[in-house]
Amino acid sequence: MSDTLPKEAVNTLEQIQGKFPGYRRAHAKGDFYEAIFTPNGNATAYTLAPHLQQTPVTATVRFSNSPPNPTAADFLSPAKGMAIHFHQPDGSISHQVCATVPMFVTKDPKTFTDMLKILTSHKTGIHSIDLGLGVTQLLTTFPEHKNTLLALKGQLKQPPISYATLNYYPIHAFYFVNAEGKRQAIKYEWHPVKQEKSPSILDRLNLSTDYLSEDLERRLDKGTVTFELYIRLAESTDTTDDPTNVWPDDRQKILVGQLAINKKIFPTESLLFDPTIVGKGIELPDDPILHFRHEAYAVSYDRRNNENKKTP
Repeated sequence: MSDTLPKEAVNTLEQIQGKFPGYRRAHAKGDFYEAIFTPNGNATAYTLAPHLQQTPVTATVRFSNSPPNPTAADFLSPAKGMAIHFHQPDGSISHQVCATVPMFVTKDPKTFTDMLKILTSHKTGIHSIDLGLGVTQLLTTFPEHKNTLLALKGQLKQPPISYATLNYYPIHAFYFVNAEGKRQAIKYEWHPVKQEKSPSILDRLNLSTDYLSEDLERRLDKGTVTFELYIRLAESTDTTDDPTNVWPDDRQKILVGQLAINKKIFPTESLLFDPTIVGKGIELPDDPILHFRHEAYAVSYDRRNNENKKTP
């Protein structure tokens, strides 16, 4: 991978909807929440990860929209994100960076950057882009990525009711490593514990641009919002280096813990959610997109931090 490619990708993100100093270059709009993750011990045979043993740990969670524009309306964002920062008992950290689409659009960082450039060609005005038209051209230009692009386009048609009722996927495979040093490839899935639906929100004539965060705050006023964490165990034929590949549904699925979100918080520090920071007992696959994300996130993080330092 070219050393300049992560910077090129971030530069292109800044052209899609404009540059917004001090904000993330993607998933710019989001809110932070305090949470507790309680493992159930089912993962201990597979990994030494401290937060997946039997002791509850605190976590910082960020729900977000995908665009680079921090003022983008919630109903215009094609995919939503949930990022988790686990505060390990030994003082270390472990991250998960999740999206509502279970796969990435490509396994090649150069192709991803080229896709971003196509999106910049469909601006309809300042800080505005026709995502539907952009995805249509991507389908024509990259027909080999049809399944992923159609999944993304499908999320444009119907905005979600609530952050609390969505499934989230960290997309990539990871290796669990146990006490004997045995490695097991896994993929994570987050599923909401049954939540009250709010269909009336989407029926309002004047839909709030921030209705997802407003809905989540209403739910938290009544109690916790909870998600269950599952892992799927890979078999020998399953790839670990291609985030466009979704493993078959019949792979063994194990519940390993529950995340309880308690309240909204306002962190004073600029948190970086890096999908390659996984901690003890978890190893990274040879996945070019995963390692590219590490580099690109670092570029974005440095830029927004430097911009914030210049703000009086």
